[in-house]
Amino acid sequence: MTTEQPRPSDLLVPLVALGVVVALVSAGFAHGLWLANLHNGLLALAFGGVAAWTLLLRPRHPEALLLAAVGVLEGVLFLGRQVAHDAAGDADRWWGWFGVWPIATILALTTWAVLCFPEGRFLSRGWRLTAYAIMTVAVACSLLSALWPVEYDAAGVTTPHPLDLGGLSMARAAWDVVAHPAYAVFQLIWVAGVVARWRSANGILRQQLAVLVGAVGLAAGALLVGLVAFHSPRPGLLATTLVPLAAGWVMVRLSLERVVEETRATGGLAGLSPRENEVLDLIAQGLSNKAISERLHLSIKTVEPIVSSIFTKLRLPADETTNRRVLAVLARAGTRPRPDGGA
Repeated sequence: MTTEQPRPSDLLVPLVALGVVVALVSAGFAHGLWLANLHNGLLALAFGGVAAWTLLLRPRHPEALLLAAVGVLEGVLFLGRQVAHDAAGDADRWWGWFGVWPIATILALTTWAVLCFPEGRFLSRGWRLTAYAIMTVAVACSLLSALWPVEYDAAGVTTPHPLDLGGLSMARAAWDVVAHPAYAVFQLIWVAGVVARWRSANGILRQQLAVLVGAVGLAAGALLVGLVAFHSPRPGLLATTLVPLAAGWVMVRLSLERVVEETRATGGLAGLSPRENEVLDLIAQGLSNKAISERLHLSIKTVEPIVSSIFTKLRLPADETTNRRVLAVLARAGTRPRPDGGA
C-alpha cells in the first residue's frame, strides 16, 4: 500500500490560522469586555478553532480553509471594534475602520461556505456562479464601506472615519440601494443552498445537514427568546457560535470520508478472505449480488452471506442512512494501489 506523505504545511496552516485568531481575540479582550462586540470574538474563536481542528485531521480540506478565512476576518473585526470602543487617540480611528469594512466580505465567505458544505464543493455550476456573483457584490460593498463611513452607525463604531473623501451622500445612497438588499439576499441564499443540498442528498449527508440545521434552529430560538424576553438580539448572536461548532463536528466525525478512514485504520481489508476480496472487486465494478453470483457461478444464497461478511469485517454501519456498498468500494480504492502504480 502506498500512502501520501504529509506536507509540512498540513501542520503549519492550521496552527498559524489558530494562532492568528487567538492573538487577535486576546488583544481585543485586553481592551475590556464590550458585550455588544462579544459575539464577534466568540465567532472568531469558533470558526478558527473548528478550522484548525478539521485541517489537522483532514489536511487541505477546502471547507475548513473557508472557515479559517472567516475566523481570521472575524478576529480582525473584533479587535478593531474593541480598540475603537476604548479609543485613546487619533490612531485608533484606523482600528475602528478595520472593525467595519470586513463585514460584507465575512458574509460572502460564510455564504460560500454554506453553499459548499460539507466537503467544500459546489452542488452545481449554477451555484458556483452564484457564489462568484455574491463575492463580487461583497467586494464592492467592502470597498464602499472602506472609503466612506456608510456602515459606522449600524456597527456601533463612534471613532471618525480615517478617510475624508467627498461624495458621502452619494455613497450612502448607493449603500442603501446595494448593501442592505444584498445582506438580506445572502441569508436567503443560505436557506436555498441548504434546501437544494438536502433534496439531492441522502444518508450521511442528510445527517450532516440535519445537525447543521439543528444548530441554526437553536440560534434562531435564542434570538427569538432574547427579542421577546429581553428586547435584545444578543442571546441569539451569542448562540450563533453553535453553528460553526456543529459544522466542524459533522465534517470530522460524521462524514463519508471519516467512515472510510476509520475502516482503513482498523486494517479491515487485510482481514478479508480471497473470496471476499474477489466479491469486493466485483462490487467495485458495479455488479449487483445477482450479477456477482452469475459471474462466479455461485448461488445468490452463497453470495449474500459473503457480502454481509465483507460489511461486518469492514465495520461499516448497518443502517438505512448509508450505502454500505459505496463505503466498501471507497475503502477498497483508498487502500489499494492504482493500476498505474500510484497511491
